[in-house]
Amino acid sequence: MRIYDENGDVLAIFYSVKRKGGQLVIDAKVLDSLRVDMVVRPGEIPGMLKLVFSWAVISFVFMLPYFGIKSLFSKGKKKIEK
Repeated sequence: MRIYDENGDVLAIFYSVKRKGGQLVIDAKVLDSLRVDMVVRPGEIPGMLKLVFSWAVISFVFMLPYFGIKSLFSKGKKKIEK
């Protein structure tokens, strides 16, 4: 999974999430140069869940089919215009 900034540049690439003992370890590459293992401790899980289950994320997930269909139609229009 890739995370982009507003200009379309890649900020981070996430490769995997693993469990190591009582922690989650996220393998990622940050700013296209630094490969890091980010550790999420058990005390951070409630905050992470609050982020994931926020209204912004939930509404985005529900809107994914719309964005996909919109993308298909916009690609079709670009081909016709050429």
